[in-house]
Amino acid sequence: MQINNVVWTAQDIASRIDHTVLAPDATIKDIEIACDLALKYHFNAVYTNPYWSPVVAKLLAGSGVTTGISAAFPLGSLSTDIKVLEVLHTLESIAALLGGHPGEFPCAVDVVTNIGLLKEKRYTEYTKDIAAIVDAVRDHNITVKAIIETSLLDEESISAACSCAAEAEVNIVKTSTGRSGPPLLSHIPIMRAALPEKIGIKFSGFGIVNAAELALCALMLGADLLGSPCGNSIVDTLASNYKSLAIHLS
Repeated sequence: MQINNVVWTAQDIASRIDHTVLAPDATIKDIEIACDLALKYHFNAVYTNPYWSPVVAKLLAGSGVTTGISAAFPLGSLSTDIKVLEVLHTLESIAALLGGHPGEFPCAVDVVTNIGLLKEKRYTEYTKDIAAIVDAVRDHNITVKAIIETSLLDEESISAACSCAAEAEVNIVKTSTGRSGPPLLSHIPIMRAALPEKIGIKFSGFGIVNAAELALCALMLGADLLGSPCGNSIVDTLASNYKSLAIHLS
């Protein structure tokens, strides 16, 4: 398919997908299936709860697929110190299992921000909470994404969250965990307007119903990454049903 005269192949789409296994009852078998899919499709990353991150890193070792760490998931209301400890402990566990140093293996962190602080307009504290994670992994060359739960916010709060996340020097701002409701496609242009060009947008938490079509629209609107538990279905559907699609957005 083509978007604004740019050809998107199945691999182009897959490389924009963070495949997720975040159900509370996920088992080792679920993790293995997700990693097998990531290796087959060459997804950008596989995200799990931190308990499983070392297993993911081992299964993906040498593939170039990133091990995603979902921090303070899904509520974000842990203390800043505990958030930092959770991330650093997970990185150390990965390094211990694989025989190396934290940051030596491709990892990324998606941290749920403290939405209560944001809604109370305690922006300095909100920013510092995010920045603590960025600072903790700064020497490890790890991408940090701030999850702002757009479904709980109005336009002003979405813009404020993005501004705070940018000040905290995250790499990407992510719409949602999906636990507090799905994001809207209209949230993407609001985020884009509030963020510097160098900071990306991840559209996630949009569920499995019409996932391929929502993913396509999100990419059209400027999302840089997608987060989904059905990454393989998104790729297969877009590659087959929309192969001849050509869209030009003025």
